[in-house]
Amino acid sequence: MTRHAQEKRPVIIGVGQHVHHPTDVENIKKPLDLIEVAIQKAEIDVDLEGLAGRIDTLCLVNILSRSPEGLPSQLSHRINAHPRNEEYTWVGASVPQWFVNRTAEKICKGQTKLALICGGEALYSRKVAAKARGGKGWDWDFPVKMPHMVGDLRDAVTPLEQKYGRQLPIHFYPLFENALRHHEGLSMAEHRQELGNFCSTFSSIASKNPYSWFQETKSSDEIIEITPDNRMVSFPYTKSMCSIMEVDQAAALFLTDTQTAKELGVPRKKWVYLLGSGDASDIWHVTKRIDFHSSPSVREAADAAMRPTGLSLNEINYLDFYSCFPCAPRITRNMLELPKDDPRPLTITGGMAYFGGPGNSYSLHAICKMVETLRQDPAATGMVQALSWFISKHSVGIYSGMPGKHPYKVIPDTDRHQMSGPLKGPLIVEKASGTGDLETYMLFHDRQGQAVGGIVIGRLDDGSRFLAKLPRDKDILNAMMKQEFIGKKGRVFQRGDFNIFEP
Repeated sequence: MTRHAQEKRPVIIGVGQHVHHPTDVENIKKPLDLIEVAIQKAEIDVDLEGLAGRIDTLCLVNILSRSPEGLPSQLSHRINAHPRNEEYTWVGASVPQWFVNRTAEKICKGQTKLALICGGEALYSRKVAAKARGGKGWDWDFPVKMPHMVGDLRDAVTPLEQKYGRQLPIHFYPLFENALRHHEGLSMAEHRQELGNFCSTFSSIASKNPYSWFQETKSSDEIIEITPDNRMVSFPYTKSMCSIMEVDQAAALFLTDTQTAKELGVPRKKWVYLLGSGDASDIWHVTKRIDFHSSPSVREAADAAMRPTGLSLNEINYLDFYSCFPCAPRITRNMLELPKDDPRPLTITGGMAYFGGPGNSYSLHAICKMVETLRQDPAATGMVQALSWFISKHSVGIYSGMPGKHPYKVIPDTDRHQMSGPLKGPLIVEKASGTGDLETYMLFHDRQGQAVGGIVIGRLDDGSRFLAKLPRDKDILNAMMKQEFIGKKGRVFQRGDFNIFEP
C-alpha cells in the first residue's frame, strides 16, 4: 500500500447525537437547533472545540420539518463555518450513508479534507406547537425540489400509483410485507407471530440506546395485539410496527482522512475507518418491478462494499439494516442470504419504530452508533445499510476500528447507482378487464382500526399487470386479514375511472 493511500484513508473522528422531548410549547425546538447541538456534541466527542468552523464540506440531509430555503448556508452561519462545498439533498433516507460514501471518494481524490455530515428533525416540536394552536398534530408539507439540491431527484411514484392513492411509505410497505409472507409460505398466524417476535427484539435494543425516542421494551404480544392504543394501521401492520416520525432527533459526524486526523491530534482510538462502500438502485417504480418480496440491488450494493475489504459477510460482527417497516430489514436479510436464526441482530440502533424515525436521518444515527460500538470493539467490523423511498435504492458502508488489509477503493462514477442487471417487469395495463391472479395487496384502515378499503396488484391471464381497488365489502376486507388471498383468482372490471378487483 502506498503512503498516499495510507494517508488518504477515510475515517470518522467525531460523532454526536441528540434527542429532545419537549413537554410544552415553551420547550419546542426547530430542526437547526437540534442539529447544532448534535454538532457541538460531535466536537466534544473529538475534543476539538470549534472544529465545525474548520470544515471545507458541509453535507446536510433533507429536513422534512422546515422549508428548504436558506439551507445549508443558514446552518453554516450558525456554526461559524465557511465551507467551500455546501450540499443539501431532496427526500431519500439512503442519503446519510450515500453522503459518507460520496465524501470518502472526494477525500481519497484530495478534493475534501474535513467534512461535516449532519441532519435532524423537529417533527414532535411541530406537533406540540400545532396542538397548542388547537390543531390535532403537525401539518404535512412535502419537501419541494430545489435547483441546488444534490443526489437523486427522481419522482418515487408514477401517475397511475398516485391515482390509486399510493404516495406514502404506509401505502407501499404493506404490499411488500404481504408478498413476503406469501413467498415464505407462512400462515397468517405464523406471520403475525414472526412480526411480533422480530419487532420485540428491535424494541429491546432501542430500550438500551440513550438516544432512543422510546426507552421501554415492548413484548411480542404488546406489538401484535390490537387495542385502542395499538390499532391496525395498514394490514398487517399495527401502530407498534410502524416508523415513528414524530420525534425530535439529530445527529452529526466529522469525516476526514488519516493524515488530517493526525494533524488535528485526534487519538487513534477515536478513529473508525470506512473500509468499503456501495450504492445501487432497483427498478425505480414499485409497480414496474419483477416481484414484491425481493430487492436485487441491495445485494449489488453490499457486494460492492464488501469487495475491497476482503471479508465475507459472515465475518461482519455488527449489522444495522434500515427498518422503516419490518419487511425492509427482513428483505435485506433474505437478499444477503442470512438465515433467520443468525445470532447477529439486524440493528444495533433499535429501528425506526422504537429508536425513532427522524425523516431521512435515521441512518446517520445508525452510523454514529456503529462508530461508538466499534470504538469499544476496534478489531470488529460493522455494516450499515440504508435505503430510499420504497426499497428503491440502497447505500452500504463497511466500518472498523482497524484500517483493514486493503486501501479504500474509489468506485468509478460509471459503476454507481447501477440497476441490478437488465431487469424488466411486466406490461402494466391501466384499464383491465377479465380474470386475473392477485399478486399482493394492502388495506386502508380508519382511525378506529377498521378496514375501509384496499388496493391490489395483480396479473391478468396474459401475464400483464394491473392495479385495482377492492370492493368496499367488509366481509371481503376482513377475510383478507384472516386467510391468504395472494395467488387467488378474481374478476377485474371498470367502475368509473378505476379498476375493481373482486376476489
